Amino acid sequence: MHKQHIYFDYNATTPLDPSVLEGMLPYLQDNFGNPSSTYSLGFHAKQAIEIARKDIANLIHAENGNIFFTSGGSEANSTILKGIATKSSDKKHIITSSIEHPAILKTCDYLKKHHGFQITTIPVNSAGIVDVNHIERTITEKTILVTVMMVNNEIGSIQPIKKIGNLCKKHKIHFHCDAVQAVGKIPFNLNELPIDSLSISAHKIYGPKGVGCLYLRESVNILPLILGGSQEFGMRSGTENVAGIVGFGIAAKLAQENLHYNYTKIVRLRNLFLNKLYSEIDDCSINGEINDTVPSTINIQFSGIRGESLASMLNELGVCVSIASACSSTSSKLSHVLKAIGKTDEEIRSSIRVSIGTVTTEEEIDELVRNLKQSVMKLRSFSPKYQLSV
Repeated sequence: MHKQHIYFDYNATTPLDPSVLEGMLPYLQDNFGNPSSTYSLGFHAKQAIEIARKDIANLIHAENGNIFFTSGGSEANSTILKGIATKSSDKKHIITSSIEHPAILKTCDYLKKHHGFQITTIPVNSAGIVDVNHIERTITEKTILVTVMMVNNEIGSIQPIKKIGNLCKKHKIHFHCDAVQAVGKIPFNLNELPIDSLSISAHKIYGPKGVGCLYLRESVNILPLILGGSQEFGMRSGTENVAGIVGFGIAAKLAQENLHYNYTKIVRLRNLFLNKLYSEIDDCSINGEINDTVPSTINIQFSGIRGESLASMLNELGVCVSIASACSSTSSKLSHVLKAIGKTDEEIRSSIRVSIGTVTTEEEIDELVRNLKQSVMKLRSFSPKYQLSV
């Protein structure tokens, strides 16, 4: 009989909430109309999209009309970066951080190689946090965009978004924030944050894969990435993923309703995990500063072993963890995030990421620590640095 998986990779993706699935099903079956159609079947689909748009806007405290649906966070990031870049022929300088998601870093690289942009990459400290003063020192009259994520996907570090936004506002520079790992996990109010554009993904908040959105502040005008029909107010052509958008909206509503409860629960589970981890396993340490992160993300190094071997052994035991960001786990390169916070190649190779979800239980935490201890002891028994104590 196949062992049920114990899942600890919620940063990579989350399971679909049962209420989300239930809400999506009618739009995969009877309510299949094209939202651009003029008859009632199409009108009902269009209506469902607008309800979802409102629920997502409520989650981040934004105006409905400023939310544009995309295929996910990566498309939202590409849309805004390329859209802002094509607005000006003389301003060709972008500032970003060294720990951004590849969707940001690779788009910046594309703009540098193919459109002559200068990219300034701001380093982070050992906690994985950028220095706002460093950003200000690199601003020039050619700077058109600053893009910094709110929460890092590998170590969970939270950036000083309000300070960065105020800085950009002062210099009249567009500020984009990749909020994929933040929205639904920590309080988020765009009325209090000077952000010009924002990207979100549904499958990080217990919604479906293949749908996300881009928020644009009212005064922001960019050229669309995808051309065609007039869907999404002309910002994103192509027939809408109605069922996916409906699911996204329900997931957003649930995230808003349960935000405080879920946050408190995850803090408790994180603390339980760390207490058990430190009492059961020697020579392990956290990458980053645990007090400067979202509680759901814990990046740990285990001295004397390979993170890849540990993750593989845990998988055999039915436990899912990550050795890096899921988006780069097939890459032979070492984590750029762990490099950025000053970790050595050896420390990076001995690290795994554990991410806790809203449906994680205390029993699963206990099981994770038991399996970690068993696997670490076994791997260290083969390591020249350790001898298995009997």
